[in-house]
Amino acid sequence: MPLSGGLAMFVGLLLVTTFFAGAQKTVAVLAVGGAMLVAIGWMDDTYKAKQKEFPVLPKLLVQFLVAVFAFLLEIRFRGISLSWIGGEEGAYISFPILISLLATVLWIVGLINMVNFLDGVDGLAAGATVFSAVTLFFLSMVRGQDLTALLAVALAGAALAFLRFNFYPAKMFMGDAGSMFLGFALGVISLEGTMKGATLISLVVTVLALGLPVIDTIQVMVSRILAGSPMYQADRRHVHHRLMSHGFSVKQTVVVLYLVSLLFSVLSIFLFFFQ
Repeated sequence: MPLSGGLAMFVGLLLVTTFFAGAQKTVAVLAVGGAMLVAIGWMDDTYKAKQKEFPVLPKLLVQFLVAVFAFLLEIRFRGISLSWIGGEEGAYISFPILISLLATVLWIVGLINMVNFLDGVDGLAAGATVFSAVTLFFLSMVRGQDLTALLAVALAGAALAFLRFNFYPAKMFMGDAGSMFLGFALGVISLEGTMKGATLISLVVTVLALGLPVIDTIQVMVSRILAGSPMYQADRRHVHHRLMSHGFSVKQTVVVLYLVSLLFSVLSIFLFFFQ
């Protein structure tokens, strides 16, 4: 089974965004960071194709480096408004540099792994990315953020084009190269888009837009803690595994989780307009 879907999505997104936006900062972050993730992911996929296990540490190191790279190019958490907790209108606290760095790294590395964890069933990670990216596109357009809207719709287009070959029964996989890049792209776009509001509501709206991978990761982490299992150890606690263990077919599982993603997207947009 070909594992080149991730490379195709990365190249497609890069070509489209460079053509329409040029060599802007956010495009450069996606290009450089994406290339690093695709490279290390390709190595991991090569090991898997040979039925060998690739060490976790190099992947985590690259994930950390791309998150720090984004931070250094000013794609970061900057602070938070106090108005939602009773502060005066316009009151704002800027994060110290270390807090900003920690929050940014946790957000980006977290999303990279969330989408990677979700890539366990044909079409699931790509489909969930489409829903999240379209939601971020819509929210960015409403806020007048033209660049992040372009990046989001290009990401949705790349994932949707790949989905044609990845929906059950899959003819191609994205591999770790693809899932890590998709998570990275969602992290960067959300930080430059909806997260720039620096309010509780903007954080909630963004988390809802990325709802399925976030909720799946949280429930897996909680179940592993309760079971005393290592966080890094692969298991069948993900939501798609749970559905299939209850008799759902692969296609039924994916369709149900698409509906869940759609629900999260609708809630995100509703909350954005009625905050």
